[in-house]
Amino acid sequence: MPSDNSAEPTVCADLVEELASVDELTVLGGPSRDHVQQCLRCQAEVAHYRRMRRTLRTLASHPAAVDPGLAHEILFTLDHEDGRLVHRVPARTAATLGGLAAAAGVIVFAARHRRLAS
Repeated sequence: MPSDNSAEPTVCADLVEELASVDELTVLGGPSRDHVQQCLRCQAEVAHYRRMRRTLRTLASHPAAVDPGLAHEILFTLDHEDGRLVHRVPARTAATLGGLAAAAGVIVFAARHRRLAS
């Protein structure tokens, strides 16, 4: 008599969260372990998560070069998608303008101080 597989997707769907949290140090308990031992779909899912974790560990050990303007581009794109009209100035540009303003302030202060001393 063929087995009824109609209940199996429900069991697999119920295990989604548990399978995502399984790693080499975690062992599934009781009925979940029994199901995964018999279900090729769930075994493939566990293998998929293990490969993803292995890849993420590899990526974590290699520092990535990040473009300084990336955060500005992301925020600008999000604002644009949300329909907001926000004029963002990149951090590097803001720092440069701030430095120029401070330098201009020092020059004006020095010129006034010199004029008053004369």
